[in-house]
Amino acid sequence: VCKALDTAGYLTGLLGAGVDPLYLPALLFGLAALVAFATGSSWSTMMILLPLVVALAFQLGAGTAVGGHVLMLMSIGAVLEGSIFGDHCSPISDTTVLSSISSAADHMDHVRTQAPYAILTMAAALAFGYLPVARGWWPAWAGLLLALGFLGTWMVLVGRRAGDEEEPIEPTSA
Repeated sequence: VCKALDTAGYLTGLLGAGVDPLYLPALLFGLAALVAFATGSSWSTMMILLPLVVALAFQLGAGTAVGGHVLMLMSIGAVLEGSIFGDHCSPISDTTVLSSISSAADHMDHVRTQAPYAILTMAAALAFGYLPVARGWWPAWAGLLLALGFLGTWMVLVGRRAGDEEEPIEPTSA
């Protein structure tokens, strides 16, 4: 249906002049994350976005330094990763609900405790991967190393071990 309607051609014409193609993977990463968070489903987000993204990214990337194939692969990865991120953090996702049930944890406590780690990883992927690699500022392997260094440093400086919390102060009876 997308091919018969020339959806990719329409989206390319619509976005072509208004969006720098090298920002497309980062934008798709964020869009997929929002859709998956709102729907609670990574698979449906992938099914919605991937048929549109493949041809769109290839056509927009043809006129860039990275080329159509590379932008297409980065965009596919962005949709997959954004979908999984949104599904992982969504309180209405089946996997999130089942995780909290199987661990006998309060559901919203489970969502609140996993979200900071996922958001930090998403920020590292955007800051060290999608944006600079697409712009050609450094190669993909350098982005992986920088993100790993950032996340490791964050865990050393900010992170705590599970048993290191202060004991709660019990109320005293008067």
